[in-house]
Amino acid sequence: MTEEQDRPIPLNNEAGPKLWGRYTLASIIITAALLVLLVSYVDLAQVWRELIASNKGFLVLAALSHYGTYPVRGVRWKRSLSHVPVRCGNARFGLLVFFYNFVDNVVPAKLGDVYAAHLARVNCGIRRSAALGSIVFLRMVDAWMVLIFASVASWFLFSSAFPRPVAWALVIAFVIAVATTAVVVVFIILQHAVPSWIPEAVRQRIGAFHTGMLPDRGEIIPLLVLTIIIWGMEVLWVFLLALAFHVDLKAGQAVFLTMIPIIVTAFPLTPSGAGAVELTLFGCLRLVGVATPLAASLTVVNRFIDFWLHIILGTLTWMFRSAFGLRTWKDRPAITDEPALTTPPVKELAP
Repeated sequence: MTEEQDRPIPLNNEAGPKLWGRYTLASIIITAALLVLLVSYVDLAQVWRELIASNKGFLVLAALSHYGTYPVRGVRWKRSLSHVPVRCGNARFGLLVFFYNFVDNVVPAKLGDVYAAHLARVNCGIRRSAALGSIVFLRMVDAWMVLIFASVASWFLFSSAFPRPVAWALVIAFVIAVATTAVVVVFIILQHAVPSWIPEAVRQRIGAFHTGMLPDRGEIIPLLVLTIIIWGMEVLWVFLLALAFHVDLKAGQAVFLTMIPIIVTAFPLTPSGAGAVELTLFGCLRLVGVATPLAASLTVVNRFIDFWLHIILGTLTWMFRSAFGLRTWKDRPAITDEPALTTPPVKELAP
């Protein structure tokens, strides 16, 4: 990473996007209530005994495989914006991905994606609309990848007797994939014909969103390869975690246990689907034949590494953000206008 790539942009004291309010507070209360209820059904002493008996080497490798996806996600995000002026290197993008996913773990309804666009603006000088466009594109790619993997794994595991909850999860995954694709299609259409009554500022944002949304054609294959690597590492982390508890999963089972709970993270009432994810993961473990006590232990340890440890590390990152050179929600560029992007002309559609 060069000094020029990582040079921060001037800031004033204007606040960033609002993340905290009554909806976030209500979401946190609902999450706490759900988790307290779930914990009351868990034998924590049994979880501790199984954790002590686990293979610590596989446990560490599992955590590294999961958290190792964030640098790869950072490289992917940067490559998706290779056609846009960017002031950050791959390492900074990886840090931003890690941090906005931490935010996603404490605020509801995927507000972390909106905040990610703000992080890209104040840290890398990318227009918010363009950054958000790239995030929507990557969400679309991830949604189809998860749907395909989840469908194939579920078919091989349950083709003779398909569980109803799994079927519903796949329906939700399909809806998410279609919805994100629809957003991309709508903005492609808008870019070619914007109604004349839409204000100029909004038309400019549509143009910037469209520019950030569609990567260069030469980047499509690398982005797909990086996406496969990311999800391969996520499957590996679940496989290694199970192995740490002496559960030898087959490839299809590991894919199934990775993808179905991921779908439930879209549950909008709690941060990253907290509560719903735990129930889903436990149910999926039981479906592949893991005994109830062990399934509970695997669920608790999985969510500690994936969810609670991320919150702890994210909080530490925020506390020492100056050392990382990270700008957060209270930081905005001193300039009031976002940097101009080279966008194709927007045709007006007469009313």
